[in-house]
Amino acid sequence: MAENGNIQAASECYDEAIVADPKYAAAFFNKGVLLDKLQEHELALTVLEKAISIDPRKPNAMVYKGIVLGKMKRHEEALNCFQNVCRKYPNNQDAFFQKGVQLAELGKHEKALDVFDEILKKYKNNVNVIYAKSRSKAALEKYPEALELLKQAISRNPKIIRKWAKEEPIFTVLHNNDKFRVLVKL
Repeated sequence: MAENGNIQAASECYDEAIVADPKYAAAFFNKGVLLDKLQEHELALTVLEKAISIDPRKPNAMVYKGIVLGKMKRHEEALNCFQNVCRKYPNNQDAFFQKGVQLAELGKHEKALDVFDEILKKYKNNVNVIYAKSRSKAALEKYPEALELLKQAISRNPKIIRKWAKEEPIFTVLHNNDKFRVLVKL
């Protein structure tokens, strides 16, 4: 329902499911995701923590909690959340990627690059990881490498990656670079 834009109906459905079964972790998880989409981050955290307390064996609520913490600029907490998921579920690629994102947000770009390189060993064409790696290379002022990675990402998803690159503060320094301007169509 929420995917179709009927957020109110989706919210009511999750609330009804929670009332009917207060131990139904999936309803709490879905409600938390919905609240996040509505920018109700504090409330989303509370609801996601309830989902985790009901079913701590499933990593999806823990991963999403970390994502919400990151959106709230609580990067250390988000990183800690993703590190915990990675320890418990070492094959959870979403948590592993988000760990790299949070390391980058904390300015730990070398460590973030290590994470991104590990992911790319398994998933060499993952556009999000390639783009994230490009951001970290740019932050480290390794512009030729950043531009090459950005070119790869754009080749896989031109519309979205160009939009992200134009809006990305890390790339502002490249706005006068001819290669960057051509790549992102500035």
